[in-house]
Amino acid sequence: MELTAGLSIPQRNRREKYIEAGLLLLLCLIPIVLYLPFLGAPFERDEGVYATIAQGVLDGKVPYRDLFDNKPPLVYGWYAVSFLLFGESVVAPRIVAAVFLSLTAVALFNQAKLVLPRPAAWIGAFLFALSTGLPWVALHANTEAYMLLPLVSSLLFFTIGVKHGGARWFFISGLFAGMAIMTKQVALWNLLALATLAVIYHRRSAATVWQAVKPTAWLMGGATLTVGVIALPFAINGALDDLLYANVGYNWVYMGFISNAERLANLGYGMLFFCAIAAPLVAGALAGLVVIWKRRASVTDYMLLAWGAASAIGVASGGRFFPHYFLHLMPALAVLTGVLVYERFFKGHHAALSKPAVAIATFVIVASLGTTTVLYLAPTQAEERVTPSVFHQKEWEASSEELGQYLKARTGPDDAIFNYGRESQVYFYADRQPAIPYFYDWAIQYEAVPMDEVLAQLRETRPAYIVDSLQWPIFENWGAAHPVEWREFLETEYMYAGRIYFADVFVRKDYIPPPDTGYSR
Repeated sequence: MELTAGLSIPQRNRREKYIEAGLLLLLCLIPIVLYLPFLGAPFERDEGVYATIAQGVLDGKVPYRDLFDNKPPLVYGWYAVSFLLFGESVVAPRIVAAVFLSLTAVALFNQAKLVLPRPAAWIGAFLFALSTGLPWVALHANTEAYMLLPLVSSLLFFTIGVKHGGARWFFISGLFAGMAIMTKQVALWNLLALATLAVIYHRRSAATVWQAVKPTAWLMGGATLTVGVIALPFAINGALDDLLYANVGYNWVYMGFISNAERLANLGYGMLFFCAIAAPLVAGALAGLVVIWKRRASVTDYMLLAWGAASAIGVASGGRFFPHYFLHLMPALAVLTGVLVYERFFKGHHAALSKPAVAIATFVIVASLGTTTVLYLAPTQAEERVTPSVFHQKEWEASSEELGQYLKARTGPDDAIFNYGRESQVYFYADRQPAIPYFYDWAIQYEAVPMDEVLAQLRETRPAYIVDSLQWPIFENWGAAHPVEWREFLETEYMYAGRIYFADVFVRKDYIPPPDTGYSR
C-alpha cells in the first residue's frame, strides 16, 4: 500500500512539491559541500593567469592587448566579479564556480526531465553533482566550471524549442551557447551539434527551406549576438585584433605545436587517469548508450547523444588531455548513466548478469572509488608516489603565496614585476601587475612572440624584480629554457637576490625600494 493512499489529491501534490523542493536543495548543496575543503587551496597556474588578468581588468587594463592569454574573455569577467563580491582572494572565484556548478545540476535536471522519466532525470542530475567533487577534474575555478552552466542552459532551451516550438527558445539557446563559447572556445562544438540537429529535425515537417532552417538561424543569431556584445568593448578600445589573434590565431599555433604521436600519447594518459577515477560513470554512460540505441532512440535521444559526442570532441580538440578538460563530458556521462540505472533498477529490466560481468563491474567501482578517496583524503602522498611532477607543482603553488609576499614587501604598488615561467599566481599574491603583456612563457615557447621582443619590452618597462621559475625538477632542460640572450640581459640589468623557494629572483641594479616598504639598497 502506498504511504500517500489516504491523502487527498491536493495534499499529495503538496507533499510531492515539498519532497522535490528538498531534493533540489540537496542537489544544489552537493557541489558547494564538496568544494568547501578546497576553497582556500593555493591557486593553480591557470587560476593564477585568470586572477592576474582579472586584477588588471579591475585596474583598467584590456585583456589580450595589455595582458595576453588564449582563453575567451568571460572567464576573466567571472573572476573580476568574484573579486568585487567577495574580495581579492583565492576563495572568491571558487565560491562562484561552486555556485555555477550547483545551478548547472539544476539546469541539467530540468533538461533531462523533458526527455526522460523523472527518476532518470534525478539520478543523472545527482550523479553530475557528485562528479563535481572528482579530484583534479573539478575542485578548482577553471574555465570548465564556468562554461558548463551556459552550456547546459543552452541545451535546456533548445530542448524546450524542439518539444514545444517557438523561435524564441532557439534564440535563447543561442544566447547561452554564445556565453559558453566566450568562456571556453570548445563549446563551439556543442553549438554546431545543436544547429545540425535543428536542420535535420525540422526539414522533415517544413513546407519551405526557410521553415527548415529558421530554428538554426535563430540559434546562430542568438550566439552571434552574445559574442558580438562581449567583443564590443574590445572593438571600442581598439583591441579587437588582439582578441581575435589570442582566441583564434594563437590557439591554432598552440594546437599544432605537438605532433600526432604526442596527441595519441596524451590521449592515452588522459583517458587512463580519467577512467581510474570516473570509471563507473564512463562504463555507465557506455551501457546507457546501448540502452538508448536498442530502444530505437527518439529525436530527443539523438539530441543527447549528439551533444555528448560534441562534448567529447571539445575535450579532444586541443590535443592535450589535462584532467580538468574532462569536466566538459560530465553532464552527458551522468545523464546516460542515469538512463542505465533507471532501466535496470526502476523499470524492472533485471536481466541477469554473468559472474564475469559482476566481477568486472565490482572491480571497476571499487578501484575507482578507492582512487578517488585516496586523492581526496591524502592528495599529497598520492601525488608524490604516483606523479612526482604534479607533487612538485603543488609544492610550488603552495610556496607561491610566500614568494608573492616577499615581492610585495620590497616593492611599491606602482612597481611592475616579471615572472619568467608559468607560475602566474605570483603576480596575484604579490598584488603587482606584470611588466609586459606576455607575462608567462607559453607564448614564448610556442613562438607567438620572439625572445628579442620580450627583452626589448622588459628594457622599456624595467620591472623591479624578475622571478625565474623555469627551474628543475619540473623544467629539466634548464639550458634550452634560458637562451644566451636571456642570461646576458639578466647579467647586465639585474642582480641576483637569491633562491626564494622554487625560483631564482633578480632585482634591478638601480632599483630603490619606496621608503614605506622598510627596505633600502
